[in-house]
Amino acid sequence: MATDTLLAERPQSQTAPDSPAALAPLIELRHVSKSYVGADGGSPVTILDDISLEIREGEMLALLGQSGSGKSTILRLMAGLTEPTQGAVLSHGAPLAGVNRGLAIVFQSFALYPWLTVQENVQVGLLQRRLDARQEQEEIHRALELIGLSGYENAYPKQLSGGMRQRVGFARALVAQPEVLCMDEPFSALDVLTAESLRAEVVELWRGSGHAGLKSIFLVTHNIVEAVFIATRIVIISSHPGRIRNVIPNPLPYPRDINSKPFAAMVDQVHAAITALVLPDEPAEQPVARVTGTGVGRTTETAEGMRGRVATPTGTRVESIPNVPVETIVGLLEIIEDAQETINVYDLSTRIAKEFGETIAIVKAAEMLDLIDTPKDDVLMTQAGWYFLAAPAPARKTFFRQAIMKLRLFQMLAARLAEAPEGRINADSVLDELGTLLPYDQPAKLLETLIAWGRYAELIDFDQNANSVYLHEASESEDEDEDPE
Repeated sequence: MATDTLLAERPQSQTAPDSPAALAPLIELRHVSKSYVGADGGSPVTILDDISLEIREGEMLALLGQSGSGKSTILRLMAGLTEPTQGAVLSHGAPLAGVNRGLAIVFQSFALYPWLTVQENVQVGLLQRRLDARQEQEEIHRALELIGLSGYENAYPKQLSGGMRQRVGFARALVAQPEVLCMDEPFSALDVLTAESLRAEVVELWRGSGHAGLKSIFLVTHNIVEAVFIATRIVIISSHPGRIRNVIPNPLPYPRDINSKPFAAMVDQVHAAITALVLPDEPAEQPVARVTGTGVGRTTETAEGMRGRVATPTGTRVESIPNVPVETIVGLLEIIEDAQETINVYDLSTRIAKEFGETIAIVKAAEMLDLIDTPKDDVLMTQAGWYFLAAPAPARKTFFRQAIMKLRLFQMLAARLAEAPEGRINADSVLDELGTLLPYDQPAKLLETLIAWGRYAELIDFDQNANSVYLHEASESEDEDEDPE
């Protein structure tokens, strides 16, 4: 993407500089909430809650959050592809009516028509401009030259690499001459080197002459380094439901060197903001009170076995469980052991070659089991973690069983199974209840994790032929033989 014009030399808007339209953001979400009615017609599920966000002329804005935080829903709201349940979406200060013609989207999955050539795929972006044949050819040629695909006009998507296919997506978006170019995790499907190269070219496009009328770029991502490399402003969104938690200006000058100390400091600042959000130093207390009786709210005793009954107090939420295999948790403990008790969470992410969000999920799973602690940005082995790591396999299983029985989901599931006929429950019934308790999660993935952890602990198991969850047959006798300590 060769460009040679400075950002200050961009074509200027024809709108009078003092008019309300010139002063208003290009796109604004004002106290927007979005809810969907569940497939079973039950209570609405809130995806976004009270989102206020502006896209301003002359900036590259990155929306950073984990999967399921509602990032793509925000993009669809901006595009006019869905309407808010509450609040308003504005374009130049006026309510957005219908599809936002000033916005174009580059998707994660390329979204090309495989039966069309490169030129024909790009031509799709010109449909709303109603140009004659000569003008269309000029626009297509200009866009392909800008993004480095001259000579590939007659190639089909299957003949292109992933990076080149994504370039076609950029060209198709640019010929529409949008004010705002939106990118929905556009580099996540590419290999590391291709993604790095294309990111640099997007920044070069933005800093240079770019394309007529382009005033802002909006990036949806879960990659911290990517956000710091591209954006002038970084918005961090939390999950379940999506809420804006931090807005971090990024003053680093272009071109940005990912190996420089200022860049590393900026990455650390964003890391710290996310860590404080996902792994707070002082987690909320979650007391439980003993009762007797039946019902969904009744759960099972945490460590001594499955005979006692406890209840989830009003206002105390049921916490989900990260989709992390047991062997990955053990691997984390071994890495901390190699690091001699503690490791910085950012260094850990680099060492295991995982995205920061994946690293956080692994750390969160181990912390829920009291195997580690996370003061500030460090991951520290607890005394229980050292015991678990040093213990033989049977003792590990006993410890793990006691640890997961402190989690409400396992308490509730084990209690239901203890009273079910033959200790079995249909898996579809469990999925329905998980969907009610944790509507923002994927019930199938959550059940998969519950079964995997339960099998390792020899607490619960799954019969695929009967599609039923059941109590592990040996768990009661094993509990009787084990030392209560």
